[in-house]
Amino acid sequence: MKRAILSFLVLFLFVGSLFAIQINIRRLPGGPPVCYEIEVIHDGEPPDPITDFHFDVSMPCQIVEAGGPEGWELRYALPNSFVEMDAAGEGSEIPAGETGTFIVCVDGECEDATYRLYLTSGGAVIPGTERSGPLGGLSVDSRESTEYFSLNISPNPFNSACWIIAPADATIEIFDLQGRMVARLPEGKSMWQPDGRLGGGIYLVRATKEGCTKIKRVIYLK
Repeated sequence: MKRAILSFLVLFLFVGSLFAIQINIRRLPGGPPVCYEIEVIHDGEPPDPITDFHFDVSMPCQIVEAGGPEGWELRYALPNSFVEMDAAGEGSEIPAGETGTFIVCVDGECEDATYRLYLTSGGAVIPGTERSGPLGGLSVDSRESTEYFSLNISPNPFNSACWIIAPADATIEIFDLQGRMVARLPEGKSMWQPDGRLGGGIYLVRATKEGCTKIKRVIYLK
């Protein structure tokens, strides 16, 4: 009996070491739509890459926007009650020792909605990556709750240009939902006029000053 218990513990620890993946889910301030940042930290050995991302919500809540690391693609059109993304680009998988960030935005009747999240590798669910619970139980990202400085965007939504107002010495960067930087603006009060090649949708404006960061979403109506 003792030998059986010891064998089980060794197997449990071994499997755990294979899939040492951390998942941090944070609700970004603002909305609607309400956006969630999902950070996946792959510390596992041996390097079984993460190749698929799955996230669904209970209806009538709907996922309206989603994005992943560079090279990841949506499998199905949005809005929908679920989103699936896979590492379609060469070398875009999340290997051991790397981190990937996903964004999922929901809208509609989501007050009582629940979510489910899991990751797969080569079509198989990676043990220990399943997450589920009420959407309302996910807290606002504490990194952006500081009142050290303010970040304002006007108008929001906008059609052709918007003003991004931050302290004069703040760094202002704008990202799409795939995490790609699409613009970096001069310090202080600046107008953002998107490049004509950018599509309409949700973008993330990040202001950084002396190690403090604030992020707000802006909706570009093209």
